[in-house]
Parts: sequence; C-alpha cells; structure tokens
Amino acid sequence: MAYNLSIEVFGPGDSPTHRSHWGFMINKPGNLEFGDLLQVEVIDSDRLWYGFAPRYATKIIDKAAVGMCKIADLTSQQRHDAIRVIEKEPAPRDSIGRCQDWTFDALLSLEIEELVPSGTSAFWKGMIGKPAREVAAACGTQWTAFA
Repeated sequence: MAYNLSIEVFGPGDSPTHRSHWGFMINKPGNLEFGDLLQVEVIDSDRLWYGFAPRYATKIIDKAAVGMCKIADLTSQQRHDAIRVIEKEPAPRDSIGRCQDWTFDALLSLEIEELVPSGTSAFWKGMIGKPAREVAAACGTQWTAFA
C-alpha cells in the first residue's frame, strides 16, 4: 500500500484532566520523518471549543509525540477519501467533547466508508481516557514508539 493511516498520540495522558492528545497521521510506509497530521486543537479554552487544525507535510516526531498506532493501509485514492472524511468531521464545540472524542467520531465515519477495518472504532472507544502507555500496550505490534 502507498500510505499508512495511524493514530498519533501526544503526551503521557496520566491524568484524567490531562489526557493524551490524539490525531490522525498519514505517512508513507517506512517514512517517519514527514506526514500529514489531521487533528483538532482548542480554539477557545474557556468554552472548550475545538477547531480543525491540519498540518500537512509536518514532522511526525516532535517533542510531545509519544508514538503512533497504525490502523490501516491506504492506496493513494483511499488516502484522499480518508482526508475528505476526516475533514468533514465537526470539531467539538459542546464543552464536553475533546480531541479523543473527535478522533473516535471520525473513526466511525472512516469505518462506515470502509477505509479502516471493521471494529476499529470500537477498539479506540475503549482507549478514550487511557494513558499513552496503555494505548501502546493495546496496540501491540502496530505501535511505533518515539522515545
């Protein structure tokens, strides 16, 4: 396949009030230098509102990145389709949802479009709120650690 689709995890997430940040990473297999990070970021911390904040051709490994879990192989066409699906997912603006919730919602849409394997969203729903080390352990051989 031409691309990997992964969930990239930032920060240890050891506290329920400071969960790890999640985003989608699309990169070429074997290339851990650059990829496309599709994520939401806080745009209003008082109301806990998020906005879509993609970073195309960005460094995969940065100081906050803990690792990433590969969830699918994509063809070039599937990459474009996945980006379209992820971009259409509304960012949380309800003072409740966070980046992990948005990632899960986008995974549901990706699963409906058959861009990720069946059961992917259920697995990640179980990961919401878990520390990065538990996510890494659950991902097993699909996990790439950056530390």
